[in-house]
Amino acid sequence: MGTSQVAKAASHDRILDIAAARIRRDGIDALAVADLMKEAGLTHGGFYRHFDSRDHLVAEAAQRALRQGSEPTMAAGQLGGRNALAALIDGYLSTRHRDHPESGCGVAGLVADVARADGSLRASFTRQVQVCLDVLRDLIDNPDQQAGQREAVLALSALVGAISMSRAVDDPALSLRILNNAAAALKERLPK
Repeated sequence: MGTSQVAKAASHDRILDIAAARIRRDGIDALAVADLMKEAGLTHGGFYRHFDSRDHLVAEAAQRALRQGSEPTMAAGQLGGRNALAALIDGYLSTRHRDHPESGCGVAGLVADVARADGSLRASFTRQVQVCLDVLRDLIDNPDQQAGQREAVLALSALVGAISMSRAVDDPALSLRILNNAAAALKERLPK
């Protein structure tokens, strides 16, 4: 790959990283191409050297947001066991995750946007939810496969729901209570 192609690939990655963070933080509708390109240090006109359209950008950025946001879950899955699941719960239901959605879970950050979408965005979201469910099921390690699957769905639903509600309420004490109580309730369900 020539120098100009390497530079173009680096710019493309920078644009996608910034766009992925922005859509996790602000949602898809708030993504403005001009602001994005300015933050990436590129011109608005340069956008079309990387993407055919805003929709093309959104599709790629959403896939990246989902993948990047699930990296902590994947890492916990590699460690395995009860302690890894407890650490995943604590990290997911933390004030840091609540306060920094731009670096957080893409499933939680995009759920409302994806619910109104169709096509490839919904398919990417579905694949990422399935990956998260598989990791959680393996971490829960219930010998009864169906029970393990139900526990994984419950855990993911509680994680995404609790972080979403904690971000949405305007009462800081309630926000913290949601995080802490959901984490405690999930950890009470961990196998001994």
